[in-house]
Amino acid sequence: MKTGRVVLYVGTDGAQASSLRGESGDATTVERVETLSDATDRLGDVVCVVSEADLDDGTGIDLCRTVRRRFDDVAFVLVPASGSDALAREAVSAGVDEYVPAGTLTDAAELWERVLAAIETVSTEQRRYRKLVEQATDAIAIIDPDATIRYISPSVERILGYSPSELIGRRGTDVIHPEDRDEVLARLADSLSQPEDTVEAVYRAEHADGGWRWVESRGQSFIDDPAVGGTVISIRDVAEREDRERELRMYETVVEAVDDLVFALDEDGRFAFANEAHESRTGLAAGELIGESPAEMISDEAVARSREIVDELRADPDRDSATFEVDLPTQDGETVPCEVHVATLTGDDGEFRGTAGIVRDISDRKEQEQLYSTLLTEANDGIAITRKGRLQFVNEQFAALVGGTRAEIEGTDVFDLITPEDHDVVRRNYEERLDGESETGRYEIELETLGGERVPVEVSTTFVQYQGERGEMAIVRAIGDRKEREQELELYEEMLNAVPDGVYAVDEDGRFVALNDTAYEVVGMPAADLVGTHVSICMDERDIERGRDLIRDLLTSEQTKAIYEMDLEPVDGDSIPSENHVALLTDENGEFRGSVGVLRDVTDRQERERRLTVLNRALRHDLRNSMHVIMANAELVSRAVSDAQTQAKLDTIVDRAEQINSLSEKAREIEQTLANHEQTRKPIDLGELLATQVERFRDQYPDATFETDLPAHAWVEATPLIDTAVENLIENSIEHTEQPRIQVSVSTDEESVTVTVADDGPGIPEKERRIVGKGSETPLDHASGLGLWLVTWITHDSGGEVVFEAPEDGGSVVRLVLDSASPPVDSQPGRAGTGEF
Repeated sequence: MKTGRVVLYVGTDGAQASSLRGESGDATTVERVETLSDATDRLGDVVCVVSEADLDDGTGIDLCRTVRRRFDDVAFVLVPASGSDALAREAVSAGVDEYVPAGTLTDAAELWERVLAAIETVSTEQRRYRKLVEQATDAIAIIDPDATIRYISPSVERILGYSPSELIGRRGTDVIHPEDRDEVLARLADSLSQPEDTVEAVYRAEHADGGWRWVESRGQSFIDDPAVGGTVISIRDVAEREDRERELRMYETVVEAVDDLVFALDEDGRFAFANEAHESRTGLAAGELIGESPAEMISDEAVARSREIVDELRADPDRDSATFEVDLPTQDGETVPCEVHVATLTGDDGEFRGTAGIVRDISDRKEQEQLYSTLLTEANDGIAITRKGRLQFVNEQFAALVGGTRAEIEGTDVFDLITPEDHDVVRRNYEERLDGESETGRYEIELETLGGERVPVEVSTTFVQYQGERGEMAIVRAIGDRKEREQELELYEEMLNAVPDGVYAVDEDGRFVALNDTAYEVVGMPAADLVGTHVSICMDERDIERGRDLIRDLLTSEQTKAIYEMDLEPVDGDSIPSENHVALLTDENGEFRGSVGVLRDVTDRQERERRLTVLNRALRHDLRNSMHVIMANAELVSRAVSDAQTQAKLDTIVDRAEQINSLSEKAREIEQTLANHEQTRKPIDLGELLATQVERFRDQYPDATFETDLPAHAWVEATPLIDTAVENLIENSIEHTEQPRIQVSVSTDEESVTVTVADDGPGIPEKERRIVGKGSETPLDHASGLGLWLVTWITHDSGGEVVFEAPEDGGSVVRLVLDSASPPVDSQPGRAGTGEF
């Protein structure tokens, strides 16, 4: 008993209270009040209440109930003037610790001993309750109405990894999964509204390691109990229980649906239980088998084998079950192989009470075993099983792989078939799996055949049970072809890295997935930083958008690659004018997965082009000015002379000067046309284009006759300048014919579209046709005009061909042969994608 604590006597017997005071000594104070209400007000630091049964304003039983509702650590001794069995039962029910009728006491010392016993009992109980709470498997917590954790037992650390101090003061909902929080709060509200009920909830709680654990809580509100003032809940880890319940449900399902014969036999070998599956095998319902002997239904051999097994089990105290195989009859008189698992049943006295077992049809398993055996021996990969370093089994493929037979290989040391430099690889893999670092191992080594040749293989290994002992099974696959392919790919990689141009690949979102060494160097970033980075790291938005447009065009056409010019922006350094050769990347289903590109530095080429442009313009300017001077002077001289011969020569001078000026103007037009137009090929409808052009020429040249044979649509793959090429052909026919009669037609086949422009004029000189067809001029062999060159250049840029013909009856025929194309659509099967890159 603690010093300074109070024992409260309640009642009118002052003498008894005084006698207790005399027994208590100096360590305890004995106080007395007479009524229940006074006692209730005085309970604050009392360790024990000693009460008479009858009080002025109630009973000692009522007072005991009040004490129990408010305090669980205060002892209560009831001292009625006279006792009865009914009063004793009511006292125990109310929670009295000691029931001591006054008539049974010999003196005050005996009553004091009973008071001390009651106090010790309560103290012991409190310690026991605290120990039970602290050591309980479940965590116990007290939760305030606002879900704040006011107390939680140490078991929470085992369940959720937190110490109690980490949780006390926090809201319990902080550790509840957001998806479960509302449900748990609803359960807490139910508890507060119905304190007499116990509520349950299963939810996910956050573990200290950041993961989630399934727990179950049961709670009841004690909000009105001053000793608690909240909801008491238990928290239990239910992961194992849930697993076990699932397991038991699975067993229940299996037992209910099992097709195997389940039975129990009594000590005389007669059926005590049989499941319904017996009916399909024996033709008898399960109830009809009870009391019957299975010996009447199976062969003598099966009966003998079964009895032999049971006798062995009864004779061996260390065994209570066994499995064996027998052939059992079917209703149609056939037999099927069966596996019987039997166990002995004993009573509480250890005496034999019968057997229980399961009979399973294993005919399918026997077939599978035969199938597995066939697969094992006939598999495409080599299979070997080793034990203690020796080959216990190999299939035919493994034997062939090392150039021998199964008889030659089985029993040999496995390391005799592995190249010496790979021995450590095999040993290290075996030791790692032996130590539990991995369950299976995969590695590449070289086998050494019986003939001394080396064979590269991939080996996958795992531990297996073989002939009752642990062994190692290896699946061995020859990878010579794959190695050659890898070497081939490595060669491609070396070739790409040797290319002076930058080569890259991007995914459909425009992020780099691969680059060659040149590309890394030009961009100025290491591979580890550049892969996965968006192309905007080295391209401005204008060029990115042009690339997207080009790829969208490719996705809706038959073309798979194209070229456009852009400025490459290195991380550090000036822009590099580049020509980007782009091709689509697709997967095995034809789905768009990105693009590849080759970046060619065109700085030098652009500089040469600029110089040629300046030179060309300067020459044209000087030539034009000179021709004007020549023509002006020729006209002045023409006015001053009257000689016809001289006048004719002057006319020739003026005519040729005008031709030179016209040629200069034509060159300027060609330069502007080729410089200002896109060179990318795309689907173009020549049927519609030609119909429009012919109508325009009819209006422009009313004296010309036009005959057409044009389809409504004729789609070709060409650059947008193809209309200029056709326009020049028609215009050339009109200008070189006095009374033009022009025929324009289009013919198609599966692969091409041919545009034909024919006239009845003087025809194209053979020399012009030869030079333009050859594609180049020499100082001694050159064409006189530029129009045919423009037609030829545009047609070739469009992937087509120009064909010149000279009909025997005069005139000229020019054919443009172009690749046919499908009409453009927003998307085509197998070419889907965002068109990013």
